[in-house]
Amino acid sequence: MSSPIAVSMTDDTTNYVRWRIIRTIAAKEWLEINRDARFRWLAALTLLLMACAVIFGAGQAQRTERDRTVAAEADRQLWTAQGAKNPHAGAHFGQYAFKMQSPLALADPGIEAYVGTAVWLEAHKQNEVQFIPAYDGGLSVRLGNLSLAFVLQTVMPLLVIMLGFSAFSGERERGTLRQLLSLGTRPLDLLAGKYLAVISVLAALLLPALAGVLLCCLFLVEPSVLSYQDQLVRLGWLVIGYGLYLGGFAALALAVSAFSWTSRAALVGLLAFWLFICFLAPRLLTDFVRDTLPLPSALEYRQDIANDKKKSFEHNEKHPAFIAFRDQVLRQYGVERVEDLPVNFRGLSLRESDEQGYRIYDRHFGALQEDFLRQDRWRAVLGFAVPFLAIQPYSMGMAGTDNRSHRHFASAAEQHRRIIQTIASDDLIHNGRYGDENYVADPEIWEKIPSFIYHGPQAEWVLAAQASNLFSLTGWFIMAALLAAFAVKRIRVI
Repeated sequence: MSSPIAVSMTDDTTNYVRWRIIRTIAAKEWLEINRDARFRWLAALTLLLMACAVIFGAGQAQRTERDRTVAAEADRQLWTAQGAKNPHAGAHFGQYAFKMQSPLALADPGIEAYVGTAVWLEAHKQNEVQFIPAYDGGLSVRLGNLSLAFVLQTVMPLLVIMLGFSAFSGERERGTLRQLLSLGTRPLDLLAGKYLAVISVLAALLLPALAGVLLCCLFLVEPSVLSYQDQLVRLGWLVIGYGLYLGGFAALALAVSAFSWTSRAALVGLLAFWLFICFLAPRLLTDFVRDTLPLPSALEYRQDIANDKKKSFEHNEKHPAFIAFRDQVLRQYGVERVEDLPVNFRGLSLRESDEQGYRIYDRHFGALQEDFLRQDRWRAVLGFAVPFLAIQPYSMGMAGTDNRSHRHFASAAEQHRRIIQTIASDDLIHNGRYGDENYVADPEIWEKIPSFIYHGPQAEWVLAAQASNLFSLTGWFIMAALLAAFAVKRIRVI
């Protein structure tokens, strides 16, 4: 009977030998891939696309930030220069709430071309988005601009397929697969070596793009608004997400290659799958979800809000709700007439009208966002089998350019609008006299209202929101890896 020490040494030796075999197979595959002129051309084209995407994205991010800074300063000067003015009229003067983009938006611009990065803040009006690039972008925006996310989500899977489609079928066609297995090489070690080679080549291609995005994160972040640490954590989770996405494609390519009798059959099958995953399935499922869970049009959304607001008194002093509110205030202060109130009744009625409007806006805006989230959940359900449906929202979420991030910004802007409204109404309530239509507040009141500075959610908030998509990507990777292991265990040499 052998001792435990002897057994351990034997296991260590076996593992060492297996690792050397895997490394040797990986080195041989790496050498063959680099000798392939077709791969060199394809890799050069992919690198060029990624370099263009990062450079153009960085340039666009700098222009957007420069425009945002200039516009924010000009808007602040206009706001503080209102002078002595009725506070309610000042609230109607309005101002903009600007969103500072994350540097990661240059990698994945997401939906910001359609929702914009600024919100107009005015009394009694909520979340009117402004400066939407899609308005002026024409057909080029609707077809999709070149971005690093587009290259990673659609072009890189094609490159992975080109790397792996002949890994086993090519060996079988050349007759070298029989030789490799006859030498005692285990099928799983053969798979591990080939997979290591594909992943190594992939990593070498992605490192320059990763370095470019990392430099943008370090040099384009405004520390007073965005956190370096948060941006790096988001970048790390992006690397993990894309690693699962592309790693799954690598395993799938090897699995199909092991199953296929010829390289041509493997290539045709994988290309058909790539077309379906990256182009057909997202379009078909989006149409299905849109038809199954329809959203109200912009006109319907605004009309529903307007109908509900008609039930509140707004500025109508003959509305039954206004009369009921007036009587309640009189009872509260123990007086018979509004002229005898110790505070300005018009200010009280404006504040009450605003608060009723807040509840109406919150209900409709929350319902609309729930509809968006419900559609997102439907798309995430098939993320295991159609990983494009999982990586796209996950990537936008980590870049801060998805629907949830826009909702976070719009909600923060709305809270700032309510702060403006509250300060204006309080000034009128405590300083204005009833019936004095000419009351004006001191010019200093506009300086007291702080500028809007948006602090986006931290990476932990995004990760919690994207947990289902990350789970789907993990499931996709595990299923592809298991399929590859299953394929090589049953591989036939002739």
